[in-house]
Amino acid sequence: MNLMRRIRQILIVGLILMASGIGLLFASKSIILKPTITASPLPSPTSTPKPTPTPSPSPLTFAQMNERFGPCAFVPVLMYHHVQNLDQAKAEGHQSLTVGDDYFRQQLVYLRDHGYQVIRTQDLINFFETGTSVPSKSVLLTFDDGYVDFNTTAYPILKEFGYSATVFLSTGLTENPGYLSWNAISDMNNSGLVLFANHTWSHRNVGAENAVVEKEIGTADTQLKEHGLNSPKVFAYPYGFQSDFAETYLAQNGYQLAFTTNPGSTQCKKLRFELPRLRIGNATLTEYGF
Repeated sequence: MNLMRRIRQILIVGLILMASGIGLLFASKSIILKPTITASPLPSPTSTPKPTPTPSPSPLTFAQMNERFGPCAFVPVLMYHHVQNLDQAKAEGHQSLTVGDDYFRQQLVYLRDHGYQVIRTQDLINFFETGTSVPSKSVLLTFDDGYVDFNTTAYPILKEFGYSATVFLSTGLTENPGYLSWNAISDMNNSGLVLFANHTWSHRNVGAENAVVEKEIGTADTQLKEHGLNSPKVFAYPYGFQSDFAETYLAQNGYQLAFTTNPGSTQCKKLRFELPRLRIGNATLTEYGF
């Protein structure tokens, strides 16, 4: 019995030792050492070189303009849209395009009191065509689009001073609310103070397709002629956008001048289809270099 008990104890101890060995074996296989990753040093930041800005060319002097594009004359062309009471303009939503009637009157007083002479577009054409000189302190007055307040507000003030003006009409807009009627246009034309000229049919950008340019300028040209207007033939680009095709089309159809919205006061013969103007706001004319 003692012998059997001892044999049983020996077998139990052996089994325990065997189980312990197997456990250690599996434990050693489950522990996997991962290699240590050493972080590479980040590169030092380098600044991206900035290109050296190209200086803008200096504006040409009058002498340079005259040499390249002349003959030239210094004639500020004042550009207006609406002229009316500013409270009314605000209520109607076009304050940004409006010069108040009080400011407008003050501006004309300034021109008169400082010896400026308001000339006509025909005077500028004569200068280009025949060399007829223009007064040294000449200005042109222009009004874009043909709003009804030109007749009710601007025109009566112009008559007080005896000043002429050019109104660029978008002929398809006439008779619409807020725009001039043909009857009013005819009455003002008969006064001899106002030239009504081409500003396209529907105020369309003439930098568009050629067919659109032909329709817009051509339709307005026809309508102006039907009403006994548009002589001399001058033009203003809606929004100031111009194109080579539009300039060619104007020249081929007898137009003699075309005005942009580009700022400037030097008018040159070789640039007669891209003449600059000064957009006037609610300020004294001294703010515009007068």
